[in-house]
Amino acid sequence: MPGDDLDDEPADLVVDADEEDDLELVAVEPRDVADVEIPDVVDVDLADDAVPVVEVEDEEEVDPVVGPVLPPPVRPQPGRPPSAREEPPPPFAIGERVVLIQNTRPRTGTPIGNYPVGATGRVETVLSQTAIVRFDMAPETKEVVAFTCLESGEKAGSRG
Repeated sequence: MPGDDLDDEPADLVVDADEEDDLELVAVEPRDVADVEIPDVVDVDLADDAVPVVEVEDEEEVDPVVGPVLPPPVRPQPGRPPSAREEPPPPFAIGERVVLIQNTRPRTGTPIGNYPVGATGRVETVLSQTAIVRFDMAPETKEVVAFTCLESGEKAGSRG
């Protein structure tokens, strides 16, 4: 087993005379046992149920350091902020018939397809300020039209 030969005398060092390296043998003294520090012994009392209880001298109690109390960090909440302006409900429902009352886009002034004023169509999707409409003249094409360019084509009593 390794370490069993510690009490044996060291073997002679055989140096080959042909080698040019000068080897130097350095003797190392073992550590003195007196240099090792042994921790203080702690008294242990055994309780009735044989669980050791360690008695340690009370050290000075250190008061916990309390830092300033900071408010929780402000994190933006998902969704609309409370200060957001509420939009009115859309003036058109999905599937509702509409009539084109203006054929130019309000912001850009570009024409809305080749549809004349008075063209009729059906609302497919309602967005915040616009509707996606399929006009009867070209049912395969969808157009995005501002609410201000449309008017309901249904009579007031026939809705929903």
